Amino acid sequence: MKRIKQTGLPLVAIVGRPNVGKSTLFNRLIGERRSIVGDEPGITRDRIYGESEWNDHRFALVDTGGIVPDDEAVIPANILKQASFAIDEAHTLVLVVDARKGVTPLDQELARLLRETGKRVIIAANKADAVNWESDASEFHAFGFADVFAISAEHGNGIGDMLDSLVSSASWQLADSGTQTDASSQLAPLNLAIVGRPNVGKSSLLNRLLGEERAIVSPVPGTTRDSVDTLLQTPEQTFRLIDTAGIRRKGKTTAMTEKLSVVMARRSLERADVAIVVIDAEQGIAALDAAIAGYAVEAGCSIILAINKWDALENKETGTASAFERRLRDQMKFLSWALVVTTSALSGQRVHKLLTFAKRANKARSLRIATSRLNEFFEREVRQRSGITPAKTHKGSRLHVQYITQIGVRPPTFVVFTSGGKAGLHFSFLRHLENRLREEFDFFATPIRIIERHKSKSRRHAK
Repeated sequence: MKRIKQTGLPLVAIVGRPNVGKSTLFNRLIGERRSIVGDEPGITRDRIYGESEWNDHRFALVDTGGIVPDDEAVIPANILKQASFAIDEAHTLVLVVDARKGVTPLDQELARLLRETGKRVIIAANKADAVNWESDASEFHAFGFADVFAISAEHGNGIGDMLDSLVSSASWQLADSGTQTDASSQLAPLNLAIVGRPNVGKSSLLNRLLGEERAIVSPVPGTTRDSVDTLLQTPEQTFRLIDTAGIRRKGKTTAMTEKLSVVMARRSLERADVAIVVIDAEQGIAALDAAIAGYAVEAGCSIILAINKWDALENKETGTASAFERRLRDQMKFLSWALVVTTSALSGQRVHKLLTFAKRANKARSLRIATSRLNEFFEREVRQRSGITPAKTHKGSRLHVQYITQIGVRPPTFVVFTSGGKAGLHFSFLRHLENRLREEFDFFATPIRIIERHKSKSRRHAK
């Protein structure tokens, strides 16, 4: 098992001191808002990956946190560590500086550190939004690098010239010709989101899966703010692991960056195939855990409930896990189909089984039932079981279920056609139908959506 770069593409690392516009440049280049942007220094903390293309050249990008080499505080020190990982694996380095403020001692120190790597360094003098600021970019030639460009990451000025230089260099042509992708990396990665309340161990779980300190881990709740993507390759499957910010209640999110973290965490669920909802075994089950799981259900994710820090529980007895699961099921009745796994990110207990379960759940969510099998199932479970009432009679007219068909996957979606009576399948019938579909076709840890179509009208039930 190994972590891989973005599908083998040449990697460009965006680095610089805090609040010079690195994340704005990253978002501009990948064409979407993946890194959180704001005026508060130190918003980006982990490495965040994306892809871009210029003049038919595709390349990977990594955004890093603002580097402060001499800061001994826990989080800034870890930001430096994460940035160092990105610098080590990158082909080209883009040092972002602030053209308005000019050369600072911290810029000079970072330039010295990058010069020692022996790699190509491009200086992006950002915030050069006017002609007079462009002339200010010339002072950054003092760093000794040949490529200095005045840009505006916010407005896009100067970006094209910088990219032309990036992809036209001799070293870049060698990187392009040496790019190879094996069969496993060409397959679509399984998007696996890790979500949960703050400080339940999401980043520790990610690091354990990767076997390295990929995400910053600290005892400070809310350390992760961005949704961080990392590709992990196993012999059978490539995973895109998405580590998200801890989701708080709306009333608890006061800072704008924290509110934006919640929005982006929910957006990450929308592009996920499978969600690992992490719950703290020590703290027990909270109402917010159910709310977060509900977000995953709304996004149509397959769901694994990971009860983390299981090793920290004292005086565990036989049946403790079963009792915990019963309480969990009782508080999350809408997730009767989700898988529950007790884990420990600290010791690694059952952590790598999560990948196996995620792969199985992803296969189930792509399952399309042959029409012949579905027809046979319908005859046996609906037509011949008179004890299950599709709906209450309405003014003496009984609702009839005519047939069922599958119209979609990811998640599996079925349409039940009805006639007679009043539209509105009884909840007991829907529950029975969902349970029997799961048992018959093994829709493992995966939501099933059932839509009723009655004459020309439709009603949708998300399960």
